[in-house]
Amino acid sequence: MDARARKPSPRLEGVEECNWLQALEGGIDTSHAPILHRTITAKTARPGIPVLGAFVRGGKPILEVDVTDYGYRYAGIRPLGEDQTYVRAYHYVMPFTQIRPQQLGRGRDGRDRTMIAGHMWVPIDDGNCMVWNWMYSFGKEALTEEDRMERGHGNGPDHVEQHGEFRSLRNKRNNWLIDRQIQKTETFTGIEGINTQDRAVQESMGPVVDRSQEHLGPADRAIIAARRLLLQAITTVQDGGDPPGVDASYYHARAIEKIFPRSSTWRETVLPEMYADDGSLAAVH
Repeated sequence: MDARARKPSPRLEGVEECNWLQALEGGIDTSHAPILHRTITAKTARPGIPVLGAFVRGGKPILEVDVTDYGYRYAGIRPLGEDQTYVRAYHYVMPFTQIRPQQLGRGRDGRDRTMIAGHMWVPIDDGNCMVWNWMYSFGKEALTEEDRMERGHGNGPDHVEQHGEFRSLRNKRNNWLIDRQIQKTETFTGIEGINTQDRAVQESMGPVVDRSQEHLGPADRAIIAARRLLLQAITTVQDGGDPPGVDASYYHARAIEKIFPRSSTWRETVLPEMYADDGSLAAVH
């Protein structure tokens, strides 16, 4: 196997001008992605989730969350057509790391890839965080330099201010450079870059969102579970214990996406691939 295939590729996304938990909750929410990040026509070269892809064509997701000794694994389960199911299965590693799949249709000419990616939202202060992106391939096809640049996410040297503060060129002071014509004809937001779109939504709520105004529902199970785990971890540490995510139990975790017949379940088809090498599943609480 090419040694580059397993080598993670970390990249600094930059400063996000909101509380780290606000950014994290956007990252672990699977429901928003095929809406916020979608293209609205197949006739565009702009980055986004393809309008004809399974993520967009699939029905509304049902979320299942399994709490583990590092955080949890979770799956967005979407009906696809009359007899198929599309599942994206992720991991949340306490306290601020998300692992997500980037596999179906990610290769040249629409081929699948063996890519996994994720974010880490590291607090700077109450109203700002630093975001790190990373990705790797667990198969024979190594990451390319173009993969590592993540231009489609709105990252890299062409998308960051050059005065040393690692702030996005597209930010709340210039309305994230939204283009209304592109929004009308090519992408849902008219904002260039998938990560830029996330920042626009998360930052526009203000540095710390007022959660007393929320009405969370079944599609927010991942967010609800994360808040519960973080509150429990505070109590655990106050009592002198170790919170989840401080040992090596998540080292073999993989995020996987698959399309399979409706007659099967994601636990039969996807879950066996969510932990590498030794094949064992993380302890479920």
